[in-house]
Amino acid sequence: MSLINKVLSVALAAAVLYSIDLYAESIPIPYSIKQPTSSSPTAARKQGAHGRHDPHANLTPESQVQVALQHKAEGRTGEAFKTLDQAILLNQNSAELFAVRGSFYLEQNNISDALMDFESAIKIAPDSAAILTNRAQAYRHFGRINEALQDLTKAIQLNPDLMAAHFNRGAIHYSSQEYASALNDFDACIAIDPHAAGPYFNRASAKEALGDHDGAIADLKNFLEITSNISWKKTAQQLLDKWMAAAPAKQALKNDS
Repeated sequence: MSLINKVLSVALAAAVLYSIDLYAESIPIPYSIKQPTSSSPTAARKQGAHGRHDPHANLTPESQVQVALQHKAEGRTGEAFKTLDQAILLNQNSAELFAVRGSFYLEQNNISDALMDFESAIKIAPDSAAILTNRAQAYRHFGRINEALQDLTKAIQLNPDLMAAHFNRGAIHYSSQEYASALNDFDACIAIDPHAAGPYFNRASAKEALGDHDGAIADLKNFLEITSNISWKKTAQQLLDKWMAAAPAKQALKNDS
């Protein structure tokens, strides 16, 4: 499994709830896919404290990212940021370094700094679907919805199989009551990864809004079979019970119309 696919699966499981109507409104991509970079020729000669050689100074940007990820995974967030800060000073043309630091800021809800890093990364790698997807999330935090949609649409054009871009764009469409467009994006998510739980919940919400009650119920049942999130199982079961209780009345209205 590639780094980006691992990240997507983790991000989906930990996605933040913004609306009771949706499982989540966004899937962040915490760590960017690899981008072409160029290292500073002075990196290998950098000295550490007291003149000692810095063991990380001659690492490639990709390796610096791995060091930062290891620090973060072990709870050393400050060291992770320090690693990225120092690496960026030596590798100003690394989109990956800016994108990963931006993703760290995004996780900490430091949206202003996240957006600045994503802007820097996009200048270097304007055709990175992953970075565009994360910049869209930052835009959305600031209410810059049109710009977020533009980034997500471009990300999908660049990488039609990037589920996070479809998922996040579908959530924006849903929140704008553009339910048919939301449905199309959640359909795409499920086509890309039929084993991901979140898109089923969100597609169920879109189908219910469009009057497809049977389809909504079927998607909620699929969600319940797939998800391991206890809290969301409870929420989905309560919603399923509500929809199923209302189904006979809705069918009667449909027959009378």
